[in-house]
Amino acid sequence: MKSKCPICNENAIESLLNNSVPILQNKVYKSESEAKKSGLGIVNLTHCQNCNFTFNGDFDDSIIVYDETYDNSVPSKLFIEYYKTICHYLYKKYDLENGVVYDIGCGKGTFLNMLCELYPSIKGIGIDPSYEGDLNPKSNLTFFKEFFDAKHVTSKPNLILSRHVFEHIEFPRKFLDAIREPIKEFDNVPVFIEVPDFEWIVENQTFWDICYEHCNYFSEKSIQEMFTNSWSILTRITKSFGEQYLWVEGLFNPRGLGILDQKFLEVDKSKIMNFITSIQSSQERILQFIKEYKNEKYKIIVWGMATKGVIFTNNIDSNKLYIDYCVDINKEKQHKYSPVTAHYINSPEVLNSLSVYKCLVIVMNTNYIKEIINEVSQHEISAEFIDAHGNLL
Repeated sequence: MKSKCPICNENAIESLLNNSVPILQNKVYKSESEAKKSGLGIVNLTHCQNCNFTFNGDFDDSIIVYDETYDNSVPSKLFIEYYKTICHYLYKKYDLENGVVYDIGCGKGTFLNMLCELYPSIKGIGIDPSYEGDLNPKSNLTFFKEFFDAKHVTSKPNLILSRHVFEHIEFPRKFLDAIREPIKEFDNVPVFIEVPDFEWIVENQTFWDICYEHCNYFSEKSIQEMFTNSWSILTRITKSFGEQYLWVEGLFNPRGLGILDQKFLEVDKSKIMNFITSIQSSQERILQFIKEYKNEKYKIIVWGMATKGVIFTNNIDSNKLYIDYCVDINKEKQHKYSPVTAHYINSPEVLNSLSVYKCLVIVMNTNYIKEIINEVSQHEISAEFIDAHGNLL
């Protein structure tokens, strides 16, 4: 276990929760036996009283292996529109016409690809050692399957991007420094970071959002501490995607600019403790809810087998006794098995076989409820919809 906070380096830390979860919740398997052999990791949720940072004190980066079986893409129309919203915002906010954008930890390059497609004058450079695909898919887009380095930088970047990366990085402040190092000779370089909002998880008591891959759970206050350097300042923090995410904007190597005068919110420790103590009762409540529906001969369907669905099924249905079907629209996940519990992941077409049954659909992310209802309505089934707490939608 870590003895000091990875952000502020103080030892005023306290372990609040220990739980076993799949090491890689977005990895799928071709066989049930292979899925059952996939590993569990310990989430030791640890909280820093000094800077309000919450992290996995027992995180071991060496057991994380991203390969071709890992897939966290979301082929949803709603999420595509969300991507477009970010693209439009960044283009206007940072005057990216004829500019250079670096995407650090770009993954499969989906977002950067869209940005460069919407705005062909932008030169996009994606950096990620786990990237797979064409290194030059467009004339204005280049990928490097490696870590960000000074050799990639030939002129001042108009923007540095890093979306949904920092929650995976064991030492986020050091990582911020590593990103800044290759561009330290350039003044006022904008940086845009997106991370999940721990406050939203705590307020909504979503135990299915606590996973091994995410070793970090940021509050606005801990982000402020991360940017407390001589070479970086925050310029803005904005809640987004139904307040589930934080947009973090700042500058590397600021010149002639002062510290942002904004009140940064802490996540109150008492609220974190309320969330943690609620987990067992939340799990018992939703399981009882599912059992009651099964007694009424309903088919139980979990919709969304990314992070939320995998953590939920591992906690609620570890022996596969209660959930009849798991559904995901990501074709790369379909007809494969989820880690550890080995729940089979179906395409929405499985609904065609359920017309004679009543169905209960558990929606893992209610942001997608309209999209899910629309998809279900295209199949001749009778369905009720609830969130993962058991609330009717």
